[in-house]
Amino acid sequence: MVVRPEPVRASVRATATVAATAGGEAVLTAPSAGRLVAARLPQIGDRVTQGALVARFEPRLASLEDRSLLQQQVVEARAAVEAAEVEQARATRLLAERAVPARRVEEATRALTVARAQLASTEARLAQRDQALRPGGAGAGENAFELRAPIGGTVVAVTATPGAAYEEGAELFRIVRTNPVVVEAQISPSGLDLRGQVAGLALEIPGRRDPISARIIRQGHAGVVDPRSRAVILRFEVDNQDGQLLIGQAGTALLFTRETTHAPVVPPGAILTEAGRPYLFVQVGGEGFERRMIQLGARDGDRVAVVAGLRPGDRVVTRGTYDIQLASAAKGLPAEGHVH
Repeated sequence: MVVRPEPVRASVRATATVAATAGGEAVLTAPSAGRLVAARLPQIGDRVTQGALVARFEPRLASLEDRSLLQQQVVEARAAVEAAEVEQARATRLLAERAVPARRVEEATRALTVARAQLASTEARLAQRDQALRPGGAGAGENAFELRAPIGGTVVAVTATPGAAYEEGAELFRIVRTNPVVVEAQISPSGLDLRGQVAGLALEIPGRRDPISARIIRQGHAGVVDPRSRAVILRFEVDNQDGQLLIGQAGTALLFTRETTHAPVVPPGAILTEAGRPYLFVQVGGEGFERRMIQLGARDGDRVAVVAGLRPGDRVVTRGTYDIQLASAAKGLPAEGHVH
């Protein structure tokens, strides 16, 4: 290709990490002491929507009384119900004979209602105790907690086991919202003039050839210097609809400003490195190629600015550069070669 000057967005490079947004991470814990009841648990990597049922949790009785004591309480409650029924019937008969006021019947009716409620409560406690201690467990009772996802996102940790017992507060699931995400870039305090001036962002990840471009939704900073890195943290909330950015990922952020510069540009595939120094091959005539050491400027998408070592009008090799490198190395041509 023939090199020509083109406008390139100015950019600043900064160390960066990808993090969850504020409120973008949720931990589901055991709401009380008890056991987890679920036919199937979500797996790591599963996506859940906000409010989706994750599992059920059956609480343990506040104190696991002796079964004989619970049975005695059930018998007493049944006896109380029978006595209340007899008293209500007696009060109703006496009211018909006008021997007692109507208030007597109302009181007997209320007493019967309370007695029946107490019986239902003690019977439920006895049934819950038997179910909680049943080997292998069974389905959750009516008083089981429903564990629902507080946010929509991806399940990143599962420490729960169906049927296992847990103490209150034990972590069971961890969910992270993966869209949008936050890119945290560290810049020196002298770079504070970048506030509000960043018009675009891309993230270079080690092992990945091309940077990941990200659409900025919101940007800001804490206004303080980080005590560990002595840098100012710029935070960019970016769209991650395609899921290319991973929580915890680290790399180098290219912060594009609103300024532009004109410089010769080449595609990234034309650039090779030797001992960390970039170079490329320039055609000097026919099948003759010269290896040219260069100094790189900003990268803007699929274009890289060259600020030194290249002139407008030079013909740069953009395909087959590695083959030319091998051929020139085989012929011992460190700077200039005639490759056929």
